[in-house]
Amino acid sequence: MFLRCLAELSGFWRVWAPLVALAIVTPPTALAVPLVEKQLIDLAILPLRLDLLPGLMALYGGLWLLNTLGYALSGSLRTRLCEELMLRLRQHLFDHCERLSLAFSRQAHSGRTMALFLDDIPTLAQLFSTTIFAGMASVIALLVGVLVMFSLSWQLAIVAGLVPPMVVGVAALATRPLRPIARQAQDKAAELAERLQENLAGVREVVAFGQEGGQRRRFATTLDELLRLRWRVTLIDTTIRTGQQLFSLAVTVVVLGYGAYLVIQGETTLGTVVAMRTLFLVLLQPAGQVFGLMTGLQRALGAADRVYAFLDQTPTVQERSVTHLPRPVAGAVEFERVSFAYEPDRPVLRDVSLATRPGEVIALVGPSGAGKSTLASLIARFYDPTAGRVLLDGVDVRDLPLAELRGQIGMVFQDTFLFATTVRENIAFGRAGAGEDEIVVAARAANAWEFIERLPDGLATQVGERGVQLSEGQKQRLAIARALLRDPRILILDEPTSALDARSEQLVQAALEVLLRGRTTFVIAHRLATVRRADRILVLDRGRIIEQGSHAELLQARGLYRELFELQFGEVDRHAGGTEPPRVAVPAGRRAGPGQEVDGWTR
Repeated sequence: MFLRCLAELSGFWRVWAPLVALAIVTPPTALAVPLVEKQLIDLAILPLRLDLLPGLMALYGGLWLLNTLGYALSGSLRTRLCEELMLRLRQHLFDHCERLSLAFSRQAHSGRTMALFLDDIPTLAQLFSTTIFAGMASVIALLVGVLVMFSLSWQLAIVAGLVPPMVVGVAALATRPLRPIARQAQDKAAELAERLQENLAGVREVVAFGQEGGQRRRFATTLDELLRLRWRVTLIDTTIRTGQQLFSLAVTVVVLGYGAYLVIQGETTLGTVVAMRTLFLVLLQPAGQVFGLMTGLQRALGAADRVYAFLDQTPTVQERSVTHLPRPVAGAVEFERVSFAYEPDRPVLRDVSLATRPGEVIALVGPSGAGKSTLASLIARFYDPTAGRVLLDGVDVRDLPLAELRGQIGMVFQDTFLFATTVRENIAFGRAGAGEDEIVVAARAANAWEFIERLPDGLATQVGERGVQLSEGQKQRLAIARALLRDPRILILDEPTSALDARSEQLVQAALEVLLRGRTTFVIAHRLATVRRADRILVLDRGRIIEQGSHAELLQARGLYRELFELQFGEVDRHAGGTEPPRVAVPAGRRAGPGQEVDGWTR
C-alpha cells in the first residue's frame, strides 16, 4: 500500500526533486553550528582572542541564516506539493465516480464518498508532501549528527547517540495501534458526514414528523463516538511525545554531568561539552519528526485503505467500443430475450423480447416493481443485461462507445434534477457549446419561455439547490428544453407529469407533444391517461411483458391493463367503445381529479 501511495509522486518530480536536494543540504548547516560554538569557546572566549570573534560570529550567523532559508523554501515547496497532490487525487477520485455505474450509486452513501474527498485525501496528501520529506531530512540529520558527535567525543557520543535510535524504536512499537484506531476514526468521520447529509437533505421530513430531537440525539451520539476515537489517537501520540521529552531531559542531565566530569579530569574541553549539548538538542527535533513520520504514516495508511478500496471498485458497465452506429441513426430499439437482476436470484426482468420501429411511441405500464424503469435503463446502458441483448439499429449497445450511445438518448424523469446554477446553464446541460439562440428556441418549444421571461434575471436567474426557486412544473419544462436541445433519436420519459397539477400538466403535455415528434419514445407511466395516444402499450408484470397493443385493444382484451384502467377511472363506458375514460365536468376554480376534464385535458 505504501509503494502504491508513493507512486502518486511520479508526476511531480519538478517539486519533489528540489525537496530531496534541500533535505540533503539543509541539515548539515544546523549541525555545523555546534562546531562553531566549540571553536568560539575554546579558541576565542577562553583564550581571550578578540581578533577571532568577528569571523566566528559571522560564520555562526551565516549558518543559522542558511538553515532558516533552507527550511523556509522546503516548507513552501511542501505546501505546493500537498495542494497539487490533493488536486490530482481528488480529480482521480472524481473521474472514477463518473465511471462507476448506477449500481454503485444504489449502494454507496454520498456522505461517505464526500468524506473521501474532504478528509481522507488531505490526510494522504499531507503524508507524501510534508511528512516524508521532513522525515528524510530528519534521518539525514540524525546520521550526520551521530558522526559529528563521535568526532568530538566518543564517550559523550555513546551516551547522547543512544537517544535518537531508542526514540525511533520506541515510536515504531508504540505507534502500531494507531493504524486501526485511525481507520476507525476515519470511518466514524464518514458516518458523521452521512448523518449530516441525510439530515440536511431530509429536513422537510424531519420537521414534518417531529423527529428533530431524535435526529439531534443520533448526531450527538456519532459525534461522541468520533471524539472518543480521536481522543485515543491523541492520547497515544501525547503519551509517546511526553515520554520522549522526559527521556531526552534525563539524557541531557547525564550528558552535562558526565561532560563536566570529563572537563574537570582534563579529558575534554568546555567547548566540546557545550557543542555536544547543542548537538543533542538539535537532534531532538529530527528524532521527534521521525516519530511524527511513524504516527503520520499510520494515519495516512488508514486513509489510503479507504481511498484505494474505493478506486479498486470496477465499473459493472465496461466500454468495448468495437463498432459505431450507422448514419443517419434511425432509432430502432430491440430487446432479444433480455433478463436482468440487481441481485443474484432476484430477477427484475425475465426473458423480455421487443422490437420497435423508428419513431414509434411505446408506453410501459404496470404495477410498481414490474420492471418498467429497469427496461428503459438498459437502453442507455445504466446497467447491462444478465442475459440477452439490447440493440440499437441492429447493433448491440455493449459494442458502442458509451458517449456515442448516450448522445442519441434524451431523458426526462419524474424528479427533475437541476444544478445550483443559472437557468441558461441548466438547459445547456443537454448539449455542451449550445448557443444563446438555440437555448431560447428550446425553451420556447418546451413552453418554458413564458415563465423564464418573468424571472428576475431571465436565463441568468439562479435556480438554487436542486431548483428550489422553481415549481415542479417549471422544472419539468426546463428538463424538456434540455432534452430538446440535445435533439436525441431516442427519448425516455419516466413519469414526467405524475407530480404536477392540472395547469402544469397541460403545459408539460403540450411541450412533450413537440418533443416526441419523429423520435423513438418510451413513456413510463402509472397514470394511464398519459399513455392512451401511444402507438403501442406494453403491460409489464413481475418482469415480463404480459400484454401489448393499442389502448382500445387492451381494454377489449379485459386483462391487467383494463383492470388498472378501471381502478383509476371506474368502469369503462361500453357505448364509448372503450377508447376514452369517462369525463366529469369540473366547476371553475377547482382542480381536476381522476377522470375529470379541465381545458380539454383529462386527469
